[in-house]
Amino acid sequence: MVELLEFDRHALLAGEFWRLWSGHLVHYSAQHALIDFAVVLAAAVIVVQLSASPAAGMRRLLLAVGLGAPFISLGMLLIAPHCLYYRGASAIAAMLVVMAGGALWPRATRSMRAALLLMAATLTAKIAAEAAGALHGWSNLPLDVVVAWQAHLLGVLAGALTLPFRKPRLQLD
Repeated sequence: MVELLEFDRHALLAGEFWRLWSGHLVHYSAQHALIDFAVVLAAAVIVVQLSASPAAGMRRLLLAVGLGAPFISLGMLLIAPHCLYYRGASAIAAMLVVMAGGALWPRATRSMRAALLLMAATLTAKIAAEAAGALHGWSNLPLDVVVAWQAHLLGVLAGALTLPFRKPRLQLD
């Protein structure tokens, strides 16, 4: 059953488009699913709770996941031609972490902003280390599965695209 839902490059190119979404729902192990679920849940709660209303936050969350999942999968088809299979919600988690950071930023004190910047730097370093192959074997994935760092990068990009970009207001003192 899992094979029917995973991101499978050849199946997607043959027209099995549901895999654009479903590949983010299946995992390589229960531990893999639990870790992804914990991050997704924590970030989703922040996104929903810091929205204008819980209903608006839920709509924003569902829209982001509904559009973010195929964005990440299509991106994987384009930028990671060697990636034949992908399973997991870690790219969605990365997207939601960026969205949560964006929701926290306007409300954050100076020290909280420093912590958010440190977390962003840590996420960037993690993705860079994954790209360099420095973390292979450190994950909870089977040994023959390589972390798809490109998916994490695409998740961060998808999250950044959801952030409101406003010009800073000129303050006259």
